[in-house]
Amino acid sequence: PDPLSNRWDLGSDPLAFAKARTKLVSELWDGLVDRVVKEGDGYQKARRAFGVLLSSHGQACYMASRYIGGIYVTRSHKGDKDAKVPFVVVDPGKQREAMALLEEQVFSDKPFKLPPELYNQLSSTRWSHWGSNLPLRPDLAVHEVITIWQDRILQQLLSSLTLERLHDSELRIPADQDAFTTAELIERLTKAVFAEVDNLPEADYTPRKPAISSLRRNLQRSYLQHMADLAMGETGSPEDCQTVAYAELVNLRDKIKAKLAAGINFDAYTKAHLTETAERIQKVIDARLISTT
Repeated sequence: PDPLSNRWDLGSDPLAFAKARTKLVSELWDGLVDRVVKEGDGYQKARRAFGVLLSSHGQACYMASRYIGGIYVTRSHKGDKDAKVPFVVVDPGKQREAMALLEEQVFSDKPFKLPPELYNQLSSTRWSHWGSNLPLRPDLAVHEVITIWQDRILQQLLSSLTLERLHDSELRIPADQDAFTTAELIERLTKAVFAEVDNLPEADYTPRKPAISSLRRNLQRSYLQHMADLAMGETGSPEDCQTVAYAELVNLRDKIKAKLAAGINFDAYTKAHLTETAERIQKVIDARLISTT
C-alpha cells in the first residue's frame, strides 16, 4: 500500500519523478527515429526505442497511481525516537495531485498525439530463430499498446484493494478533516474519461475528424467494462463503491442520451460509439435491478 515503496523510481518522491519522467518522454518523441537509426540500418531500433519510451511513461504513471488510496507504512516500535504510527494515510492533497497527473498523462489524448509518420517507421525484426516467434503483424498495433497502459492504470485505481483501502481511510481520518474518498475518485474518473459528454462543441465532425478519437473510444470502453463489473458486484469492492458506480452509470447514460438528442452532426464512429455505450449502460442498470430484487 505504500507509494514510496517502488522498484526503478529515482528520488525520494515518486510523484515528482513521474512528472519529470513524463515530461522527458514527451520531449524525446521528436526526432526519435533520426537519433536511433543510422543510415543503412533497418528501423527495428526505432520500434524498440518507441517501446522503451512508452513503457517509461506508463511505468511512471503507474507509480503515481499508487498514491490513490495509498498508506505510508513504517515498522517503528513504540518508544522509538521520532517513531511514527504504523500507518499514515497519504495526504488527500497529494492524492489529488497524483490524480491530476493521471488525468493529463493517461486519461487524455495529449501524450499520445504523435506524428503519424512515426508509426510508419516502427518496423519489427524479421530475424527468426528457435525460441523466438515473429509477431503476427510487422507493423505496430498502435491502439492496442496504448490501451494496455491506460487499462493497467484503471485496474490499479479500481482494484478491490485500492477501493477498500480508500474507503477504510475515511475512518482513519477525523470527520472534521479533508479526505480523498472513493466517491471523488469514481466521479473524477468518469469526468476525465468521458470528458466529451460534458464538453463537445458544435462542429462538422467526420470519420477523419471525429468528435471522440479512436484512442478515447477505446479508453471509454475499457472504463465502462470496469464500471460495469463494479456496479454489478463482480468484484470484491465495498458496496458503497458499487452503489456510487451504479449512480455514475445512470448519470452518464442520461448525459449521453441528451447529447445524442441535441442534434449535433456526429461522425459515424462517435454516433455509433455513444449509442452503443448508452445501450450497454442500460443493460447493466437493468441487470443490477434484477439481481438485487
